[in-house]
Amino acid sequence: MISQKSKFIAAIILLFAFGFTTVWAQKTTISGKIENNISTKVDLQLLYKEDGTSFGNAKVNADGTFKLTAHIAQTDLFKLVFDDGQHLMMSLSPYQNIELLLNAENLKDIKSVKGSPSIVFCKNAAEMLKFRDGLIDSLNRVLLADKDVQFFNEFQSQFKPYFEVNADANEYCVEMVSAVDSLQQFVKSKVIKGKLDSKDIDVFVYNGSNLLKDIFTNYSKFASYMQSMNLLDDFKERKNTKFEGFYSSSVDKYLETLDQRNAMMKSSFSDFVNSVEKYLQFRDSLQMNDLASKKKEKELLAAQIIELSNRISNIKELQNSFSNSIKLSDGFGKYTQQEAQRNASNIVQKYQNFFDTEYKKRHDVVINYVLANKNDLAVLMFIDLFKKDEHPELHKEVINALHESYPEQPIVVERFKKESAPAGATSVGAMAPELAFENPEGKIMKLSDLKGKVVLLDFWASWCRPCRMENPNVVKVYNKYHAKGFEIYSVSLDRDKAGWVKAIEADGLIWSYHVSDLGYWQSQAAKIYGVSSIPATFLIGKDGRIIAKNLRGAALENALKELFD
Repeated sequence: MISQKSKFIAAIILLFAFGFTTVWAQKTTISGKIENNISTKVDLQLLYKEDGTSFGNAKVNADGTFKLTAHIAQTDLFKLVFDDGQHLMMSLSPYQNIELLLNAENLKDIKSVKGSPSIVFCKNAAEMLKFRDGLIDSLNRVLLADKDVQFFNEFQSQFKPYFEVNADANEYCVEMVSAVDSLQQFVKSKVIKGKLDSKDIDVFVYNGSNLLKDIFTNYSKFASYMQSMNLLDDFKERKNTKFEGFYSSSVDKYLETLDQRNAMMKSSFSDFVNSVEKYLQFRDSLQMNDLASKKKEKELLAAQIIELSNRISNIKELQNSFSNSIKLSDGFGKYTQQEAQRNASNIVQKYQNFFDTEYKKRHDVVINYVLANKNDLAVLMFIDLFKKDEHPELHKEVINALHESYPEQPIVVERFKKESAPAGATSVGAMAPELAFENPEGKIMKLSDLKGKVVLLDFWASWCRPCRMENPNVVKVYNKYHAKGFEIYSVSLDRDKAGWVKAIEADGLIWSYHVSDLGYWQSQAAKIYGVSSIPATFLIGKDGRIIAKNLRGAALENALKELFD
């Protein structure tokens, strides 16, 4: 006989057994539909592991629908992996019934979600970031449509060739005046007390004729320029009265100097050059008729050269006048270009100021939204979009909150250790900790092997868009300073070797020191240096001490310039 007490105990055992069976039998389901679908299968895996362990899988139907049943023991970060190579990151918990509407053209752009506050957070955060980052496109559209910006940009593009042509004309004027001066100096050296030594007449006629030809050639260049002026932009006729101040302060003054120069050339040399041309024609006709060697004709040519050299009596004065005119012309021309650029820049700066203010508002909205959801594990997928060196308190508050809620989640544990660890080991002035990892060929590459050189320790990854955008700058400074003792030690946070090697080749990262343990965010090198977001850089001096952190673009180039130049 079984006692009542035994029956009661058995009933309790059965109840607990039934209860626990019910608990473990409950599952998370994800029902979805994918627009523009090309996938046939979907699998649920941990986001931060590459072991291929499946927590549930399903067939994707021809209409893009699927229903996946997941076996989840606790909240964690997962990814829906589709057989077309795409994946969607998410935070999942037990007992959820989730409905998703996705678009295969952009899985990250979740169209709708039910049953998961965490995925709703991801959707909203992604939309806020898209709204924030869309500002730059809006700014560009506004700038392209702004009539004032269009005017100054168009003016600069038209004025630059106009200025260059007139700079050439200035040179023709200088060469013209110099040629006349050379003629006069030559005649003065050969004609003594009004007489030319008969034995020098051949050389005199030959050299004098060449100098007159130079004068004619230089003036002809200027004359061709004057004839082609109607082909250039007429800034007088096309004057935009809306910008009267701009024209009166620069453009009009520049055009006035050109008019003065042109008038001075015509009044000073036009008749003279006509006489030079007649001389050259006369000389040519003598040569064609084989008369140029006769004494009488040579004497006639010499007399004409002497007479022509005396035509311009004020050449030194003209040289000063043209020199001053050209200086004014060049000065006003450059000032006009600067004024056009300044006006355009001022307009752009007004938009930029608005953009900066609006961007900060939208940026702060995203940060506040992240902080409002700091206990949601999905925040881990967004926190690295905010650079730790710019938002240290945000990182600290989020990681501390997540550690309270998920004290055993591997990524949270690792991040919490970094937040709690002293920063002195990689602070500016500290000796750079040693790194020794394999390159793509499996050879161990040590950071310490580069001691005695200035080294940029660069943490990056092939999947990191900001890193790839920065790579051209890194290549630029490497090419500029490598010969002077600059090296780069690149640490990749990739998890796929093929992708890592392909990115090295595609971005032209030609230095030898490329290493990775393919650990992704569990990279041992990143742990040693406390790197939780990339790109991250450490500039290391020849003595092995850290000089600076997170230098990029112009800041990196300026730092290297101070060290090497």
